[in-house]
Order: sequence, then C-alpha cells, then structure tokens
Amino acid sequence: MSVQALRSSFGPNCHWCGLAMDFAEPRDRPESATIEHLLDAPLGSLRQPKHRRLAHADCNRMRNEFKLRAEREFQAWIAERIARLANGRADPSSAA
Repeated sequence: MSVQALRSSFGPNCHWCGLAMDFAEPRDRPESATIEHLLDAPLGSLRQPKHRRLAHADCNRMRNEFKLRAEREFQAWIAERIARLANGRADPSSAA
C-alpha cells in the first residue's frame, strides 16, 4: 500500500501526533509522511495492509527508538533474573 493510498484512506495527518504531514518530495525530512507498521511482522509473514498508517518520519523514527530501548531493557531484566535464579536467590517478582 502506497503513501498516497494510505492518505486517501486515513487522511493527511500523522497517526501518532495528529498533525499534518508533508507529502512533497524529497521524503527524507522530519515532517515527511512515512508508512508506519503498527504491528511488527513475525518472522516469515507478510505485513498486513490493515496494520499500516501514515506518520511523520520523526514520529516513526522515535517510536522505533523507544521500542528498541524497551526491548533492550527487557532483555537486561531477563538476564538479571536468570542470573539471580541461577545463584539460588529468590525471584522478587514471584513473591506473594
């Protein structure tokens, strides 16, 4: 699904901030319209057109940066939990 098709379906505003986007070329500016994939595609599957929206290039980039940061924090938490349990210490998240 193209930027223009998504614009026809959802309008000219960013899915995340709600402000108008720039549809002119070139498309590498912070306010340019980009295709945002609302759901990450599982390995081996196709991205569904129904999960696409338009977002500013900056909004799209920042969302991805926040998702990556959250994933790194979660992986660090998992590593700490595994180390804690391997050393025989109680898991504080399972205390009732």
